[in-house]
Amino acid sequence: MQLRARFILPVMISGFFLCLDQAFKIIARVYTLHPVYLFKPWIGWEYFENSGIAFSIPLPQSLVIIVTPIIIVGLLFWLVRKKERSLFFLLGNTLIIAGALSNLMDRILYSITIDYFRILTSIFNIADVMIIVGAGLLLLNEIKTKPRVAE
Repeated sequence: MQLRARFILPVMISGFFLCLDQAFKIIARVYTLHPVYLFKPWIGWEYFENSGIAFSIPLPQSLVIIVTPIIIVGLLFWLVRKKERSLFFLLGNTLIIAGALSNLMDRILYSITIDYFRILTSIFNIADVMIIVGAGLLLLNEIKTKPRVAE
C-alpha cells in the first residue's frame, strides 16, 4: 500500500501538467494568428507547428510515432523494476512519460507537435519542459544515490 501512496503525488503532478499542456495547445490552435509578446519578438506566446523532434530536428512522423511508445514502455518497465524509488526517480519518470504522451497525442492527431512559448529564438511547450525537468530529476537521483569512492 505504501508503494501506491508514493506514486500518487508524482502521477498527480505529471497529470496536471499534461492537462495544462493540452489546454494550452488547444488555445494556441484556436488563436494561431494572435501572438502575444512581453518583449517583442523575444518573449511571448506564439503558435508554432513543429514537424520535427527536439530543436525541430527533422525525423519521419511514422518513426516518431513508433519509437515514442517504445520509449514510454521502457520507462514504465524501468519504473516498475527499480527497487529503490526515490521521489526524484518517480517524479522524473512520470514527468517524462506525461510529456512524451502529450507530444505523441499531437503527432497522432495533427501530424505535428504544437509549441507556443517563445523565449529568444526557441519555441517550446510545457511537455518539452516536463521531459527536460524529468531527465534532470533522474540525473540528480543518480548522482545523489551513487556510492562515493574514497580516494
